[in-house]
Amino acid sequence: MADPAPNPLDTSTPQMQAQSAHSGKVGKLGVEVVSTLYMLIRNVRLHDPTNAVFEKPFAALRDAINTIVSVEGSFNLHAVGTTVYLNGKQLRMDFTSLENVKFLTEEFKRKDVGGFAVQRQVQVKELQDFIWIFSRENSAAAEEDGAGGRKLANIKVGKFAKIREQMEKEEQNEMDTARQVDRKKYALTVYARAVYFMSKFLDRLREAATLPAMAKAARIVQDFVDLAFEQKSHFLGMTTTRSLEEYLQYHSVNTCLLSIVFGNELGLSRAQLHELAMAALFHDIGMAEIPNNVLAKPKGLTKDERRMVDLFPLYTVKTMLRGRMLDQETVKRMVAAYEAKIDYSLPMKQPDGSIKLMMPKVELGVYGKIIGICATYDALTSARPFREAYGPEVAMTLMMGDMKYKFDPILLKIFMKVMAIQPVKVMKKGTTIEIG
Repeated sequence: MADPAPNPLDTSTPQMQAQSAHSGKVGKLGVEVVSTLYMLIRNVRLHDPTNAVFEKPFAALRDAINTIVSVEGSFNLHAVGTTVYLNGKQLRMDFTSLENVKFLTEEFKRKDVGGFAVQRQVQVKELQDFIWIFSRENSAAAEEDGAGGRKLANIKVGKFAKIREQMEKEEQNEMDTARQVDRKKYALTVYARAVYFMSKFLDRLREAATLPAMAKAARIVQDFVDLAFEQKSHFLGMTTTRSLEEYLQYHSVNTCLLSIVFGNELGLSRAQLHELAMAALFHDIGMAEIPNNVLAKPKGLTKDERRMVDLFPLYTVKTMLRGRMLDQETVKRMVAAYEAKIDYSLPMKQPDGSIKLMMPKVELGVYGKIIGICATYDALTSARPFREAYGPEVAMTLMMGDMKYKFDPILLKIFMKVMAIQPVKVMKKGTTIEIG
């Protein structure tokens, strides 16, 4: 058996431990550099950089910078406010040293310095010329190659405004990345909450107990709608979650998610997506009324069992009506649940006796059409007791081939493109979808 692929998040591997140790060493050296720079710049007001009192600090600064250059190939320090970056990574400064860092960056700003970069090994003399920029003898702002005629060959000085703009972009990118990661985690949390809610709902339904409040489902669905606008690819990927033992609750949630993504591509508003998603989440709950031994039978249903399966849309409607008044929202859900099960095919007998399937002209609402497509796709790609799950390509082939008469042909073609996760909208601007 082949060895399993390494987990990129596993820090216990020798490679990850080495990387962590490497990062820790460079970070520690970076903090030492900042501390030494603070001491040198503060005291260069009193003494010339060549003063013997600076001999050891300059040697330590040179060794630390050259070590980082040897290890990482370069030394690039950016400092603004109390934030310091070394080679694109923020240094973790001790709380007690923040005032020192602030003094250092204020001196940088005074001389229009945002940081400096080193690509090759430096000597003490060049570091002395760099620190001289901050001495009382120099009244001019620094240029990229130094100040006061003291040219820096291996040190490139970064202008303060330019460095500040770059650091602001880097910080914004870090915030955006963190937010994206957090939203993905939140999306998975909402998905788990939705499955848990449907599990409780179906359990209470089978026990004829009081059903959970629909307001909670509405809040979960609203979270799904909001997330769909931000995390489409990841959001769609969550629908690959399956459970053979708890098929109905996962199928309900997955159909809900697929319907939101599909409806979003069709240009539905957030309010319409919420209506659609609520209908999709509960479109199949009538299946809970059917015994598991009937649902698990691969074929050969008796007449009574077949009638039971055929009537499950009515069970769905009965459940939707349970415990609440008949309002417009409930009616929309009932209609969508019923229309999702309508077969578009109409058998027509040909003169030669053969049967040809025709597309009937029926006026159905777009919610039912969307849910019918999404529910079938999820069902085909889910494992059942009587068959293995079909892959996405096989499921799409079946839906576009043998099963195409079950769906709205235009929406089915659009759905195929949605599931391919196209980088552009599949509908042209200006196209409108009427909600029936």
